[in-house]
Amino acid sequence: MNMKWILAALLVFSAAVGGGVYLLSSTGRGAGIEVDWRLLGQMDYLSNKATSELQELNGKQIKIPGFMVPLEDSQRKVTEFLLVPSPQACIHVPPPPPNQMVYVKMKRGVNAAIGAPIWVYGEFKISTKRSQYGEVSFELSGDEVEEYH
Repeated sequence: MNMKWILAALLVFSAAVGGGVYLLSSTGRGAGIEVDWRLLGQMDYLSNKATSELQELNGKQIKIPGFMVPLEDSQRKVTEFLLVPSPQACIHVPPPPPNQMVYVKMKRGVNAAIGAPIWVYGEFKISTKRSQYGEVSFELSGDEVEEYH
């Protein structure tokens, strides 16, 4: 009987350590929970309903990979852009669905990275916004942008 409790305790301890290592290893220079585009795709943009997993991320610091679509004329420093999952999503008509675009408002200007994959770090919000490219289901208050490695 004692052996079962010891094994159960070891299993719980191992899971906790493994989870901590995963969280620490998934952060780059910036900090945040790594978000995948498949998770964002679970947002029902027609009814504006988010899954419970998405709702848990609302207001949290995240990092997400993607491609920049500047919303400003400046080609050097940008403070507002759309983040999309692929470079083809930047230029084709019709635009990607709202759950496949993130409106990013950077706290300070960053170098434009058109056509290059990037990581964006910041506070995630589920919020419908309109842009010149259509509706967007998510917003990110951007802290940092870095090259995708």
